[in-house]
Amino acid sequence: MEEPAIVEALKGMEQDSLLKTAPVITRGTPSSIEEVTFQEKHLTYLKKHPKVNPRNYLANLRTMLKIRP
Repeated sequence: MEEPAIVEALKGMEQDSLLKTAPVITRGTPSSIEEVTFQEKHLTYLKKHPKVNPRNYLANLRTMLKIRP
């Protein structure tokens, strides 16, 4: 799965109202607070872990983020 396809899949997940895809707040240093988008967070993870299968990762991510009633 190529990076553009992964980005499109992540964008689709962000637009899905049934998934919880809010940006996360991280701390680089104790004095700096940074907001990281859903896409950035997961694309960075996949780039840092090239052995992870992107299709499986995205499928598992959808399952974990699904908003349940």
